[in-house]
Amino acid sequence: MNVLIVTFLVAHSPSGVVTYYQTLAKDLKRKGVNVRVIESTHTPFFWNKSLNLLKRIANPLGIKSRIFYEEASYFIRLYFAVRKIRKENFSVIHAQDVRSGVAAYLALGKKVPIVLTCHFNDDPVTEYMSAHSLSPSFVGRITEWYTWLFSYVNSYVFVSNYAYEKSKHLLPAGIHKMIQFNTVQVPELPAREPRAETDKFLISNVGYVDERKNQELLIRAGQELRKKGVTNFAIWLIGDGPKRKEYEQLVKDLGLTNHVQFHGRQPAPWKLVSQTDLYIHTALNDNCPYSIIEAFAVKTPVLALPVGGVPELLPDERSKLRSAEAEQVAEQIVAHLDAGVRKELAESQAVFASQHFDHELALDKLIDFYRKAITQ
Repeated sequence: MNVLIVTFLVAHSPSGVVTYYQTLAKDLKRKGVNVRVIESTHTPFFWNKSLNLLKRIANPLGIKSRIFYEEASYFIRLYFAVRKIRKENFSVIHAQDVRSGVAAYLALGKKVPIVLTCHFNDDPVTEYMSAHSLSPSFVGRITEWYTWLFSYVNSYVFVSNYAYEKSKHLLPAGIHKMIQFNTVQVPELPAREPRAETDKFLISNVGYVDERKNQELLIRAGQELRKKGVTNFAIWLIGDGPKRKEYEQLVKDLGLTNHVQFHGRQPAPWKLVSQTDLYIHTALNDNCPYSIIEAFAVKTPVLALPVGGVPELLPDERSKLRSAEAEQVAEQIVAHLDAGVRKELAESQAVFASQHFDHELALDKLIDFYRKAITQ
């Protein structure tokens, strides 16, 4: 089997999607599968220069022009990147986004089937609408574009049922789909040393530092903890992003510099999470976040807002944050200062994780799904 993985992202993009396809490529090779990864950086020189020039023209013309450019640019980049290798005998295209998948499919003469992993949180059209104020007519045009793209894809991997339910109105009839949660491989860690009563209570959060990941909620929960007389704690924010400076200033303004630490982007964030007492996921929308699965893997109990596909990862109601208000989040943190409460929660989550996040089983299922796509 010869698998072509295509994506508009690049290796250094701060995205769980990059983690997904880089890990997948290594795993497939370990299983004896030939793999080729094509990213937007593989665009031929002429097309790369031309599209970069067009970007300078499109950007000042407003959001509609920028969206049109983005959609066309990534499609063209992947089309010509794959055309360079069209003589290779690929068995299946594994696309990380539908634009790249269809571009590769057309570049290979419509001969190689597409398997698409749907990493979006809702669907591509809704995500544009959430980010920008767009007219109904323009939304209609984007919807037509994505409906056309999806019409070329028959085999879908969804990392949550939520993603399928939110996007199925764009998909063709009679698709073949698989719901497969993200999985991780984390080496077994030594048993933790028991916490001394004088040790700081450590709370972790992993994610791109932006409005959607909503780290501000955890910072303000720290302020509420102090109001409740809880002072021996630290919040570790692991990740980087456009809101980091703003949140660093907020920490200073609230007088929390001794309580909130920014650790930046980490190659293995689970190493830090494993040292903490509680992982709190504050995202306002998420599909199947690696950070929660990594926390399960290192046996750090998890609390999370029940949004998007997250509830599918947290069948235990005790795992769910009851509110997105800082005061109530602080109340739940206080309840988890009790080591016995945390131990019960971690054990419950470990049982669920062992049943649903088996990395090797997920890989075998995916390879079997490839075979079915090839023979359809």
